[in-house]
Amino acid sequence: MKLKAKVTIRQYLKILFSLTYSKPIMIFLICFALLLVLWIALYHLNILNLPEPIIYQYITLLLIAVIHPTVIFTTILRNYYSSNHLRETLDMDLAEDKIKIRGESFYMEILWTKIYKVVEKKNWFLIYQNNLSAILIPKKELSLEQIKQIQKILESVKTIK
Repeated sequence: MKLKAKVTIRQYLKILFSLTYSKPIMIFLICFALLLVLWIALYHLNILNLPEPIIYQYITLLLIAVIHPTVIFTTILRNYYSSNHLRETLDMDLAEDKIKIRGESFYMEILWTKIYKVVEKKNWFLIYQNNLSAILIPKKELSLEQIKQIQKILESVKTIK
């Protein structure tokens, strides 16, 4: 099956933020930040008799709510703009035994048996080469028939492993 895929910076930001903030440690951090916000708000509204938050609570909240997402955002931007592969339109050929990818500056063939894992998200197919690097296929530009064909190919890949 042949298809073309191009990942925009907006799409790349959305998928990486959703992948990052779906991890259990990140969910824990968000819950912790929400508890800090609740504590600070309830203290300042005099609703409950809570101890006064000190500077460390404000610093922790700043780190979790502002600094951390900013670092993630700038890292994603730097990664996207430093990689020609991410910005290129990719011609992909998903065969039964391998995936072939051709960009403007590279050509790559990967055997399905060497694929680390395959994940289907609501708007994406993610074909991981290792635990950090994935081939991104946005469903947005695919027809329903193409999506079904890819699902069939990826299901057969899962059974090979």
